[in-house]
Amino acid sequence: MRVCLIGIAIIVSIVLIVPVQAKIEQPESWRREMEQSPSHRDVVAANELFCITLALFFEGGSSGEPEEGLRHIARVIGERAKDNRREWGGGTICGVVFHREKGVCQFSFACLPRARRTPRKGRLWDISAEIARDEIEGENEGPDHAIRYYMNAELASLRSVCWFRRWLVRVIEAGRHEFFREPTPHEFEEMSQTEFDACAHHASLKARKARAHERLSARKGKAVEKYAKARTKRERSARSWRG
Repeated sequence: MRVCLIGIAIIVSIVLIVPVQAKIEQPESWRREMEQSPSHRDVVAANELFCITLALFFEGGSSGEPEEGLRHIARVIGERAKDNRREWGGGTICGVVFHREKGVCQFSFACLPRARRTPRKGRLWDISAEIARDEIEGENEGPDHAIRYYMNAELASLRSVCWFRRWLVRVIEAGRHEFFREPTPHEFEEMSQTEFDACAHHASLKARKARAHERLSARKGKAVEKYAKARTKRERSARSWRG
């Protein structure tokens, strides 16, 4: 009995000591680089650095986003992790980067097939890694600490653009993205009484789609009614012929 208790205690100790690590797809070259680094034993820090580098690479680095834009994206990721909000993925950078809710990824690249979200080492990767390291070490100077959201208005849907305009305060435009913070109660009240072009266009498009749907439904209804009348006529004709 005593031997069993000692065995159980050893197992519990191992479980408590060994850290839980997220399954992150790291290129072999990246793992070798981490193993050669003096800080290779800090697996959590290595994973956090890789996660934010990966996000910067795919969210902007691979599409030619300038350094200023990448630094602002890094700030959004870092601040969301510091806020430790469940809807953003918790208090870790990896949790924020790979957060998914109801099948929707917080960062779109995380939902891509594995082959499309495997980075290639090179100049763009190195730039992303440098900015990621600055953000983690608190040396990412410049971006506003209040920003928590960003979007590319040219690629976003009208619905998304309307949401950003109506519910958030635009802080700055950097590179291809606009960056936003959450409004104060006073700002929110003012915004709720403001008309935004994107929202007007979205409402107009939504109304046109609704009218088109109604017309299609009406045509389908008339077709069904016509078919029902023809069927009834055939059935009456058949009964008359049999009679």
